[in-house]
Amino acid sequence: MSDMLVHWAVFDDMRRIAAHDTSLLPVINEVMDEQVEFARLGALSRGGNKWIRHVLNQWRDGCNQDELAHRKLAFALGGIAHYAADVVMKKLMSEKARADWNEAHAAMQSSRGAKDGKPSIREVSAYYDTYVFRKVYMAGDEEPFNDFLCAANETGPGKALEAFVRSLFQRALLSSHTFAPDCEHIDNWFETLFSKIQPLYVDIELYTRVFANPDPAKMETYGVETDFYTDMDPVIKLARKVHAGSAATADVIESAIAEEVNTTGYGRSLALSMRRLRDASAFLAGMSDAEPDVKQ
Repeated sequence: MSDMLVHWAVFDDMRRIAAHDTSLLPVINEVMDEQVEFARLGALSRGGNKWIRHVLNQWRDGCNQDELAHRKLAFALGGIAHYAADVVMKKLMSEKARADWNEAHAAMQSSRGAKDGKPSIREVSAYYDTYVFRKVYMAGDEEPFNDFLCAANETGPGKALEAFVRSLFQRALLSSHTFAPDCEHIDNWFETLFSKIQPLYVDIELYTRVFANPDPAKMETYGVETDFYTDMDPVIKLARKVHAGSAATADVIESAIAEEVNTTGYGRSLALSMRRLRDASAFLAGMSDAEPDVKQ
């Protein structure tokens, strides 16, 4: 999924609500605050079912709870948000992209023949990402972003800067693979690198265009303000309240994250992340032997 902002927004709203949840172990909020960048990295990382429970079991067993262990725990808690966003949003995005394609396909058939191609999940993603950029990150006024993120820049230097940033992303991906390549088995290292590295396929111009001039027809077709995000969802309403500085009790949180009370993709993702966070806390505290279910 290219919807990085949705993953991050779910994590950041989860973290805001969790700060008021007295049912959680104190260390949950401590590591999400102190190691927030590692938690955000976890919120973008795939395959959490393979490492979230491993990290939680290590922590529960009391294995060397130093700063590195705090970072690993924060990464795992961020992974819970990633799981919640993926398990809900993938289905919704596929449905909306398919509906849009079917509509365009029918129109093309009636005029000049069938339309080729596939449903554009990336466009749905751009509409959802830029919408949470407005609602959760206040169009760039909320950290870790700024208002230049989705600003259009058609100048020559602006385009050159975007190309440079793309190269930096690729360099970062390369360096994160390993700081010390296995020079004795360099071909194996290359093969592993090339099989796992992901190209930067996000269309920056698509994001800036959608942010600046969202198409009302696309907004409706993709259900941006109905099926994806609405202020009427209890957990979204709660997130915006605590974001504005209001307090919340564990009972209020319990009601807002209950199954079936939230109707939108974002609301259900956020509520699910909080329920799994509570499961993780209960497991770490020894109140439950059931590991949080993060299998997609």
